[in-house]
Amino acid sequence: MTRRLLRSLLLSLVVTALPRVADAQALFRDEAPLVLTITTNLRDLLRERDSTELHWFGAEMSYTDAKGVARRIPTDLRARGHFRRQVRNCAFPPIYIRAGKAARDSSILQGNPRLKIVTPCRPAAEDYQQYILLEYLMYRTYSVIHEVHHRTRLANITYKDSTDRVKPITVTAFFLEIEEEVADEHKLELSTILGAVFADVDSVALDRISLFEYWIGNTDWSLAALHNIEMMRKPDGDYIPVAYDFDWSGAVNARYSFPNPTLGIRTVRERLHRGPCKTAEQWAPTIAYYKSKRAAIDSVWALPVAGLDPKRRDDTKAYLDQLWPILDNPRLFGRTVVDVCQRQGN
Repeated sequence: MTRRLLRSLLLSLVVTALPRVADAQALFRDEAPLVLTITTNLRDLLRERDSTELHWFGAEMSYTDAKGVARRIPTDLRARGHFRRQVRNCAFPPIYIRAGKAARDSSILQGNPRLKIVTPCRPAAEDYQQYILLEYLMYRTYSVIHEVHHRTRLANITYKDSTDRVKPITVTAFFLEIEEEVADEHKLELSTILGAVFADVDSVALDRISLFEYWIGNTDWSLAALHNIEMMRKPDGDYIPVAYDFDWSGAVNARYSFPNPTLGIRTVRERLHRGPCKTAEQWAPTIAYYKSKRAAIDSVWALPVAGLDPKRRDDTKAYLDQLWPILDNPRLFGRTVVDVCQRQGN
């Protein structure tokens, strides 16, 4: 390694925490959910997901723009991911969408050559729709904590089969920007180097991320393996880790999620700190930082999200609110974070 590898007040608080919105690409300039239709050879797209060589399928995305003009954009779709892409786990995979420059210019895709779409794993099951909405809020929460993050946009999408062999599927999903775009926005260089240990990365960013993963009950991440972590290099040579993919967290509490048996916890709702070993004094700035963000975090969870079950929202918010007494209790924080850690990496 080269170096140490509602909407008014609530929305204003969130926008204050997210200074990039004004400079965002067209897709991310607005918070309102999009309404659009994507037409493709849906049957074949859904059938080839276990293949080792995934193909792009021609598609058309249609929507009505802000001026009321009907737009039709030629695009391509491809299955992506690992667990959720496999047929035995999900009926509908996460997908990539891309469009050529001429097609995306002056459209909601302008500035985004490729995007991820996070769609319910089982569109016919209401639980899975709730997981999508909760994961969307987790990305919004993470954006309050970490300046370098993936932007998101909710979308009510109807998927249509161009061959009429599959009935239309209508869901609420969200667009997620790709890692290359995140790096470009912050003038960072995306790195795919494996094997990083904690000493290789920016310590402030690492502390904030590891406490975030502990907070949301997510043990499904690894710095060394770049598992649900992206590595970005600053011009001065320091490395910044960026977290993503939160559906296996205790906060989302998806029925398909479970912890690695080697970790010694039985459910994803049992928190386990898998970050660096630091003294209480070394953790103090991170604790203070989190406390300073509490109002903005509360604002995220108070924003209206159509379709989100209030009971699920309240349950997840109550789970997240368990953090504050831990941060206020040095003995409890010491027992659950300071004394439970990974010495070199994970």
